[in-house]
Parts: sequence; C-alpha cells; structure tokens
Amino acid sequence: MICQIEITTFCNAKCFYCPNEFLDHQHMPFDLFTELLDTFPSDAGVLLQGTGEPLLHPQFWEMAESVKKRKHQVSVITNGTIPISGEQLSLLDSIGFSIDTLCSNTAKKYGRPDPLHIVQNLLEYHRQVPYKIKIYTVDYGQNLLPLRSFSLDNNIVMTVQNLQPKTAYQVRYHTEPLPYLRYRCRFIENDIIRFYFVDGKLSPCSFMIDRNSALSKEEISMQLSIGKVPGCCLQCGELTGLSRLSNR
Repeated sequence: MICQIEITTFCNAKCFYCPNEFLDHQHMPFDLFTELLDTFPSDAGVLLQGTGEPLLHPQFWEMAESVKKRKHQVSVITNGTIPISGEQLSLLDSIGFSIDTLCSNTAKKYGRPDPLHIVQNLLEYHRQVPYKIKIYTVDYGQNLLPLRSFSLDNNIVMTVQNLQPKTAYQVRYHTEPLPYLRYRCRFIENDIIRFYFVDGKLSPCSFMIDRNSALSKEEISMQLSIGKVPGCCLQCGELTGLSRLSNR
C-alpha cells in the first residue's frame, strides 16, 4: 500500500494542466504529519507529493527523517528546481523528477520550469544514486522524442501520463467527454492507496484535487453502485477506460 501525503500546496511552477494556483495554499503542520504517520500500516510506502512542490515545505527533510525512523520507505516527486545534497539523496528511497520537455521555449510556453539546470542536477543525482532516479512526464502533445532518448541514453526510467480528462483538473484546458464504460473503481474496491490532503483529510485515490468536494470511499461506492458518477470522479480514467500511464 502507498500512503501519499500532500505536505504542501505551494508551488513555484504554473503548469497549465495543474489546477494548483486555483486552490488554497498552505503547508501541512509537522504535528499533523507525524499523527498521520503513526496510523500507517507497517508495510506502507510513503510518498510525499500532492498538488504542490514538496521540497518547498520548510520541514521537508525533518518529515523524511520521521518516515525513515518509522521504518517506511519514503519517496518524492519534485519539479527539480530545488537542489538536493548528497546526504539528502541518501535519505530518500525514490526520487521522481517531473519533466515534460528538454526545450526551454516549450517549458516556458506551458508554465514549466526551465529544464536546462534541472537536467544537469538530475544527471548528477543519477550519477550518485542511479537506482533511485525516475522521470515523470505529462503528455499534452509536445515532442517527447528528445526526452525519451535522454531517458534511454542515461538508463533512467520514464513514465508518461496522459493529460487528465477529469473535470476537476480542467481549469485552463478541455478534453472531449468520454463515455463511462463501468461504474467500478479498483481504488474504491481495494486498499491500494491512501491519499491525505494538506489538511489531513483522507481520500481513497490521489486524483481528487479539490479536498472540499472529495468524497469518502463509502460515499463513492454507494453512488457508483446505482450508476451515478460523483462530481469528484467525473471523467476519471477508472470509469472511462482511459489508460493513464505508460513506461517510455
């Protein structure tokens, strides 16, 4: 099981496909973070990531240390703009870098950080801890060939996610509505992931961006059982059959 914690909703990027700037911005209090940790199953992996840039949290490394003290593996997905020391690299079990393009002009056009310095840092991190580094990419129609070649040449796993069709994400873009193929969700029926919003609210998946409209597993299950799609699940790939991820 993965326990994912949104430790902050502050971010230093403005990716056009992310609704972050339209949400309330805050850091999770450290006391609340440790309270949540103490409820996790012993075999849970912990991912520190939500709609914000995790490394902006002023106590990020204290949080990572708290996870390790409880014998959990700890991972993060970052946009790579904040440097990580060698000692800090050793503390993390997996470090994902959110990079969509190697082209500075494309990055600027779509609100992404300039990739030039990020890639330089990533290669240095990969030199030190090659088994920990991954690349996460959102495919919005940009030319992915240079990034794919970069990942292959450097033997870095690259995971590509399709642009989200969920209505909760679509503040500055729109996708064509998809037909619902089923009214069942593996995240609802199985204890795969526990996602904790920045205020500690629990969600059964990590694709409910707005914590104010997010429903519990029980509430979602009840609505799906009668063929109704809750607002927090509209156009979700689990119900429309759209594949989210692919490797390279």
